[in-house]
Amino acid sequence: MRQLQILSNTFHALQNERGFAMLYLRENTMQSRQEMLGYFAKSNLSIKQLKLDIAQQKNINQTDLEQQKLIQTIDKSLKKLKTNRLALLHLKLKSGAVFDLYSYQLISPIIQLITHLILKIKNTHPSAVSAYCFFLQWKEKVGLERSIIMRGFIEGNSSKNECIEHIKVLINEQKYYKKSFLSLATIEQKSFIDAIYQTPDIDTLHTIHQQLTTQGKSDMLSEMSAKDWFALISEKINKLHSIEEKLRLTLEGDHQLSKQKINTPSTSERLAYKITLFQDMPINKVEQIISHSKIYQIPKNKTLILENNSITHLYIVLMGWVKIFKQNKILQIISNNETVLEHCLFAHQVFNANAKTITDTLMLSIPINVLNHTLEQSSKFAHNLMVMSAQKTNTALQNLQSIKHKNTEQRMGEFFLKLLNDKKWQSNTIQLPCNKSLISSYLGMSREVFSRNLKCLSLQGISVTKNTITMTNKEKLCKYCHFDTNNQCYNFQHNQCYRDEQNKN
Repeated sequence: MRQLQILSNTFHALQNERGFAMLYLRENTMQSRQEMLGYFAKSNLSIKQLKLDIAQQKNINQTDLEQQKLIQTIDKSLKKLKTNRLALLHLKLKSGAVFDLYSYQLISPIIQLITHLILKIKNTHPSAVSAYCFFLQWKEKVGLERSIIMRGFIEGNSSKNECIEHIKVLINEQKYYKKSFLSLATIEQKSFIDAIYQTPDIDTLHTIHQQLTTQGKSDMLSEMSAKDWFALISEKINKLHSIEEKLRLTLEGDHQLSKQKINTPSTSERLAYKITLFQDMPINKVEQIISHSKIYQIPKNKTLILENNSITHLYIVLMGWVKIFKQNKILQIISNNETVLEHCLFAHQVFNANAKTITDTLMLSIPINVLNHTLEQSSKFAHNLMVMSAQKTNTALQNLQSIKHKNTEQRMGEFFLKLLNDKKWQSNTIQLPCNKSLISSYLGMSREVFSRNLKCLSLQGISVTKNTITMTNKEKLCKYCHFDTNNQCYNFQHNQCYRDEQNKN
């Protein structure tokens, strides 16, 4: 955690140095020069600690390849910083070069390194980690807004189209990262954000944003001096830094995703040991993975993954239901013993869709660094993950074929059959995991068609009361089974297949 603190302080100090550097280029006075030297001195306190930490990391040689690359990039840029500062003081560095140096060569790799390191902290809550990563991006977008408008003051185009359009993009990005943070954040993390609304003049910033996005200009901003703008937005950035410190210090703490207590099954850890991912693996290996992972309850309707989010964990559903969607279109509904968007891991991409719980869900999350290490060390683990991914791909293809080639009754029958099989055929009743609108969308039909077919199924002894399906003869659903899925059927595996008998009838 000490290394994260050093990086966080350096990140904030360089943000402030970048912002004031823009003001210095405009003011160009003896007083602003002294203030600029003061910002250098503040940054140097953090940079000195960071350089010592980098040297220590090199000596102990305990860094992975990605960490080494990021450290090398940061170290190289820090070595150039002294020369660039001298050029800045003598006004030999243009605003564009200053902006690029701080933003892309220093701050960006520092944020990447922070994100990489927090995954190595044991017992962190996955949602807290993802939310923290989005918060860092939100803070940087506010820092970029400060610098770009300062740059506009320098170049005399703070009201011109190019600068305004850039700021409008940044405002939208701030909204996106803030919304993403709040959708993933735990109850404890959300409570910290209240402080930002207690910041003096926050309403002024909000008004400026509204004017820029709706009118393409801001009278309030035009009437401000560069110093006034710097002071106004710096207040917000400093408050964000205080919040970021709280978020970082509580990463290892207890986190709740709901104000209502959700009972975690006493058998939750046993469920984790039984998943396909750990099949035929030595028990000590499984214990090692689980000790570095987290089993936790997620309330229904809670965001788990956001599209374009960096991959931090592999998620496996132990109990519950999760929907995968893109632009409000349902791509998959996954349940017990299934992985969530695992294909993104293989190409080291960002997540390419969203995931949200549709019931209270028990989840196992494995940090990406633990996952990669295990894949390198255990061929059986790698094989199991490939099998799980292949099964999901096969199921997705079957769903596409069903929507294209099968009637609505057959699609519904297959879906109910899966629900029954998940319960190992132990009951004549099954619970729909979500509302009928969501299921009908997933099955490629309208809500009206879904309801009409439910009435038709009642002629076969299948009745629906709210979200409960009751069957007088559950084996009748076997007629909706097909060759590609019977290998996954609990009855088929126990030599009690009714499929052929139903087809004869």
